[in-house]
Amino acid sequence: MALREEQILRYSRQILLREVGGRGQENLLAGGVRLKAAGAAGLTAAAYVAAGGTAVESGPEPLGPGAEGFLVQAGEVGRPGSEVLERVLPELNADALPARGTGRLAELPAAWDGEGPWVALGGDGTRGAIVFRGADGCVECFEATTAALGAPPSGALGVGLGALGALILQRLLIGLGPVLGACGWEAPGLLTDLTVRRCGRCG
Repeated sequence: MALREEQILRYSRQILLREVGGRGQENLLAGGVRLKAAGAAGLTAAAYVAAGGTAVESGPEPLGPGAEGFLVQAGEVGRPGSEVLERVLPELNADALPARGTGRLAELPAAWDGEGPWVALGGDGTRGAIVFRGADGCVECFEATTAALGAPPSGALGVGLGALGALILQRLLIGLGPVLGACGWEAPGLLTDLTVRRCGRCG
């Protein structure tokens, strides 16, 4: 797809990045993810992904306490995520509509299906965690790694985790980085590598 003039202006900061360029921005615009999230981490990630031009669709799950922020007003807690995104995405970035992808962006615990990229936002009690899989990453290794994690943190740590998750998802969409991995995120903004649990086939 060729970028329109208004898109070149809107995404000029991303296009100027050597790793992204015009081709990478086209990939971001062509991609899409299904969101399963009700908290700060997932909704923050969705805001950044949509702002970058990637389509985001949400299911009917109600938004939980702590979801307020970039996309959600305090009075919308408890409403279905799909209704809220339907309202805010056209204002945020019309390029993020309509839904057109099979990728997955979810807060743990979650079920996984469809093609990659998959980005899971979770935690292990003391820090946030992100597990990610590109289209060619091992499904069993991804699921074994996410199974060891709980729900993502809330508050500022959750917001930071969501922003990092959005960046990882965007890198997968433009073909950068490994096809499978995991990282930890803890205050005050410390990023650490986490071990991917290998399945019997990848052992």
